[in-house]
Amino acid sequence: MNWLKSRAHSRAHAVLSHYLSGTAALLVQGAGERVRVLAFSQHENMQFSADLLNRVAAEAGIKHSPLIALLGQEHYQTMMVEAPSVPEDEIKSAIRWKVKDLLNFHIDDAVLDHLPVPGGSGHPPSLYVVAAQAQAVRALVQPYHDAGLQLDVIDIRETAQHNLAMRVAPADYAVAVLHFDGENGLLTFSFGANLILSRRIEGRGASGEALLDKVAMESQRSVDYFERQYSWFPLAKLYLAPAAQAQALLRRLSEYLPIGAESLDLGRVFDFTGQIQLQDTQVQNAAFHLLGAALRPGAESSDTAR
Repeated sequence: MNWLKSRAHSRAHAVLSHYLSGTAALLVQGAGERVRVLAFSQHENMQFSADLLNRVAAEAGIKHSPLIALLGQEHYQTMMVEAPSVPEDEIKSAIRWKVKDLLNFHIDDAVLDHLPVPGGSGHPPSLYVVAAQAQAVRALVQPYHDAGLQLDVIDIRETAQHNLAMRVAPADYAVAVLHFDGENGLLTFSFGANLILSRRIEGRGASGEALLDKVAMESQRSVDYFERQYSWFPLAKLYLAPAAQAQALLRRLSEYLPIGAESLDLGRVFDFTGQIQLQDTQVQNAAFHLLGAALRPGAESSDTAR
């Protein structure tokens, strides 16, 4: 099973995963400027089980497709470490040593993967490290196995969000993408094919105007940190994912941020023709990371995959 990295000759994948408000399946077609959504099926507030997976997969016509699922964010941590100066075959061991004291669970219970972050301006390259709880990964896999489905890739929200960032970023500039679900936020910074940095923003009981102010303030702090620590990646703007409170939050962001902020129009990336559910802002917000996971390199499908 694959983790973050794509295989050189990956087959077409579909997304079948638990998400913010239920379980959903997603199949897309094409790798050009706009990607067509061929199928979308969702069931909200139902117990995640082999029976439900089979039902949703059948509705989307993807029972025989290799699948992508997202691991719940409570089951993994992300962190930045300086890239170790060791031979390629020793990198994994070196990373385990570097991150073992940074985890909130024991290193022996961790499944690790990493993505490179280019250095610049005299700064050495870094690694974006993901540490997942092995038990949680096994628990995620089991219902797919019980359903006789082929779970081929486990992805995370950060890399799914990065896939969307790559589709809207201007050439030679970094961009930030903020997803806000009404309580918490996820902020990612991308430059070209590289996921540079991510930050989770927790509402911690705030609501109303205070919550929006907190999200905007934390976003501003993260932007300031990025521009100080990664000054060789010029930051163009922040894109805000579709959200019910998008306009109010955009106003706050424009007050706090030193860069521009605008809504991320998923219509620039996807053709939702025939998918009425996905034309709704609330559904786009809930399915945002499923859509990003569907853009995983090598994941684009064709009609023959159905």
